[in-house]
Amino acid sequence: MNIRKKFEKFWSGGVSFVATETFNSLDAAVKASVPSNSAKIIIDEKTLSYDFKRIKEVENPNANTNTLRGSKSEDPGKRKGEKVFERKDKQVKDKE
Repeated sequence: MNIRKKFEKFWSGGVSFVATETFNSLDAAVKASVPSNSAKIIIDEKTLSYDFKRIKEVENPNANTNTLRGSKSEDPGKRKGEKVFERKDKQVKDKE
């Protein structure tokens, strides 16, 4: 069987935009910290920029990429975790 390698390319970028939203009261407008789904967002295409980040080889680009790594039969909730807290000049370990 001939398996072709596939590659994903990742970019990051930035853009300037203006979001406008209509509220029923001044109090509701003041409490809104971010635009909701009903906001109208206008992108300034002149400020759109892309920066190349990396290229990654993928075996199956259609596979679910949100899965946990490791053994499929192992329940990740059964493993013991270890938290490490750093405090000034010493480390304190807290085992779960």
